[in-house]
Amino acid sequence: MSDEFFRELMADALGKDPEELGKILGEPQKICDVFVQRVYLDQELKHFEWGVSVLRFNGDELEESATYAIFHSWNLARKYGRALKEFFESRGYETHLKGELGD
Repeated sequence: MSDEFFRELMADALGKDPEELGKILGEPQKICDVFVQRVYLDQELKHFEWGVSVLRFNGDELEESATYAIFHSWNLARKYGRALKEFFESRGYETHLKGELGD
């Protein structure tokens, strides 16, 4: 049964654009990745602070790519990243928290 379903799905997919196909397959249209990562302050890569950056997509289109904040404390950066994740989830984005989280 699964082979037949897959053949029908592929036959149906040939005439569809990627956005329409993504809706059929249940892929989210609004995606947000929140990164907690080191931001180096020197060329020798010895001194750094903690940055929280966001990448937002609507389908295949990049809506935003920005660093929202830089912290001296890793713990504060991680808390801010989690708060941003919750915020974007409340706005309907499938949101992922990534980077140096220590979890």
